[in-house]
Amino acid sequence: METPPPDTAPFEGADRRIDVLVVGDEGAAATTASRLEAAIDGVGTTPAEPGTAVETLRDGAFDCVVADYGTAPLSGVELFERLREAGIETPFVLFTAAESEAVANRAVSAGVDEYVRKGEPDSRPLLANAVEEAAAKRRTERELRRGYLALDAAEEGVGIVDPEGAFRYVNEAYASMYGYDRDALVGERWDQLYPDAEVERFRESVLPDLPVAGSWRGTARGITGDGERLPQRLELTRLPDGGHVCVCRAVDRRDRIAAVFELTPDIVVIHDAEGRIVDANRQACEELGYDREELLGTTVWDVDATADPERARAFWRELPLDTPRRFEGELRRADGSTFPVEVHLIRLEIDGEDRFVAIDRDITERKAREEELVRKNERLEEFSSVVSHDLRNPLQVARGRVELLAEEVDSEHVPDVRRALDRMETLIDDLLANARQGEDAMAPEPVDLSTAAREAWATVETARASLAVDAEGRIEADPDQLRQLFENLFRNSVDHGGPAVTVTVGRLADGFYVADDGSGVPSGERESVFDTGFSTDADGTGLGLTIVENVADAHGWELSLTESEDGGARFEITGVERR
Repeated sequence: METPPPDTAPFEGADRRIDVLVVGDEGAAATTASRLEAAIDGVGTTPAEPGTAVETLRDGAFDCVVADYGTAPLSGVELFERLREAGIETPFVLFTAAESEAVANRAVSAGVDEYVRKGEPDSRPLLANAVEEAAAKRRTERELRRGYLALDAAEEGVGIVDPEGAFRYVNEAYASMYGYDRDALVGERWDQLYPDAEVERFRESVLPDLPVAGSWRGTARGITGDGERLPQRLELTRLPDGGHVCVCRAVDRRDRIAAVFELTPDIVVIHDAEGRIVDANRQACEELGYDREELLGTTVWDVDATADPERARAFWRELPLDTPRRFEGELRRADGSTFPVEVHLIRLEIDGEDRFVAIDRDITERKAREEELVRKNERLEEFSSVVSHDLRNPLQVARGRVELLAEEVDSEHVPDVRRALDRMETLIDDLLANARQGEDAMAPEPVDLSTAAREAWATVETARASLAVDAEGRIEADPDQLRQLFENLFRNSVDHGGPAVTVTVGRLADGFYVADDGSGVPSGERESVFDTGFSTDADGTGLGLTIVENVADAHGWELSLTESEDGGARFEITGVERR
C-alpha cells in the first residue's frame, strides 16, 4: 500500500473557510466566483486563467478547483488532465454550459470529481453543494495523510489487517522489524509472520474474543524473513469493518525475560516463602486448568500433590539464594487429576522480595518408560538366568567331556569340537550382552572416557596389539554399556586388523572415535557391517558391531564408519553429551 504524499498545509479547524480556485476567462471566472461567495458562507475564491492555473495551485493550498469546460486555450477536461499529470490532486468540479452527452462522458471518463451544467434551474445550489462536498473530501484526505504520516513516524510497528486477514497497511517500523519491504507485506496474510503454534493460539483464543473485548494485549513470538524468532509485545484493536490494528514492539532485555517467562513451554510458578503463588505463566494456567486470577489465589500445596506445608517451608528457609535444586513432584489439576513433573527450584530476590521460582516439566512419558523398564528388567533377569544356567551348564559338561576324551584318545576331531564349544560360548556371551543393550537397561552417569577405554582394553584378548588414548574428559553414559561398546570395537580391530594392530581412541567436538591401522573396511561394505549376523571372519558371531550400534542408539548417539588416517577402520560416535 502506498503511503499518501505529505501535505504541507498547516492544520486548521473544520470550520475554516473554503478556498476555491475558479478557472475561466476573466468574465466567466468572476461571475462563477460571485455566485459561490453568495451561496456558501465563508468561501474564498481566487480567479485564474487556464494558462496560470497549474502554477497558482502549486503556490497555494486550495480545497477545490472549479473550471469552465469551454475555456481557451485549454478546455476544462484538458486542464484537469494537465493538473493530474503534474501530480496535483486537488478536487476538480467541471462547470460548463455544454449540453452534449459526449462532453459529460468525456468528463466522467477523465475522472473529474463533479460535473455541473450551467443554465439549469438548480445549477447554483448544485455547484455550491459540489464545492462543499469536494472541500470536505479534501479535508478528509488531509487528515488521513496526517494520520499516515504519524503512523509512518511511529517507533512501534503498526499494521492494519482487513477482515480477511490480509495487511491493508504496514508502517516502516513494522516491515523492518520482520525484515521485509513494506510493499512485500501489504496484501499478504498476517499468519505468515508467526509459527503454527502461535497462529493456532490467536485463532482459538485471541481473535474470537476481539469483537467483544475490543482490544487485546499480550506477548507472542513472530518469525522474521530470515527465519529468526522475534519475541514481541502486541496490542490488537478491533476495527468497525471487522479488521484490526496491530501495534507491535520487539521486546527489550527486561521484556525479553518477561517474554521467556510467558512463552516457555515449561510450567513456571513463582511463590513466596509462605507458599502463596504470586505469579504463573501461560503454560501453568493451561496445564493446570486455571485462569491466571484463580491460580494466583492458591498455594503450592493446592497444586502440588506431594507438598507438605511444614516440610516445604523448612526446605525453603534453608535453600541458599541463586542455588537451583532439582527434584520430582506431582502436580494436581483443577479437575483433580495429577501428573508427574521434574521440578527445578531456585530462590531469588525479586524487587527486594524473597521469591521461589519453580520450573516444572511434565515427565509423564518418562515415568511410563521407567515403569516399562522395570518390567523389562524383570524379564531380562529371567532370560539371563536361563542363559547362564540352562545353556552354560551343559556347555561346561561338554567341555569337561572333551578334555577327558582328549586324554583317552588322540583324535583329529578334538580341536574341531573345542573350537565349536568356544564359538558357542562366544555366541552366548554376545547374545546376553545384546539382550542387555538399549535404553531399557540404561543408568547414565558421568563417565571418564579415557578410563572407560583403558578398562575395556584390559578385558579383551589383544595379543600384541597396542592402545593409544587421547580422550580426556567425562561424558554422560551408562558405564557398563560404554564398556561393552569399547570391548566390541577393540575386538573388531584385533580380529580384522591383525595381532599387532594399533588402536586409537580420540576425542571429537561432540563425541569420540575408535580407529585402527589395519586393512580397513571396503566402502561398499560399510553400511552392512552393523547388520545382525554380518561378519567377514568365519569364526565371528556377527553380533559385535550390532551391539555397538545398539549401545549408540540407546544413548541417542550417532554411529558412523569411515577410513582412518592409516587406512584402517575408524568408528565415530557423535551427539555425545559432555559432563
